[in-house]
Amino acid sequence: MSKLKRNIIISILAITALIGIALTVIMANISSISDPYTNELVFDKNSFVGQWPFAVESVVIRCDDINNKSIVSMTTPTGEGYILNTDSNVDPDKTQMKLLRPEHAVWLDFPADTEKPKTDSLSSGVKIPINDIISTGLKLCVEI
Repeated sequence: MSKLKRNIIISILAITALIGIALTVIMANISSISDPYTNELVFDKNSFVGQWPFAVESVVIRCDDINNKSIVSMTTPTGEGYILNTDSNVDPDKTQMKLLRPEHAVWLDFPADTEKPKTDSLSSGVKIPINDIISTGLKLCVEI
């Protein structure tokens, strides 16, 4: 075997080994790459357990841990964004979103013929509570 053929074979083997090592490293670390949607959850009126609090058929709930603050937000199908938990109304990273307030049409009034819950600290007392949605949203928080 000539020296040239031997050098070519050695080069091919070395390149193959390096590619194998690179693929092994990539595959070993792929699980540590976070899915950008693990901090989001779709709620829809038909599958929601309890009284649906919104005037839209579905919402995307998202939670982000920004500066040690858990921010639960919601986006409607039309792209409107609202912050659901009152702790986060001044966060500069969510300036495109408004704090959900009783005057927003997307938040439904409590039906007059329905008994209101005894503890409803997160709604105004006339709106359908969003406590369950916020507590579920808080479980989605990931640090960004």
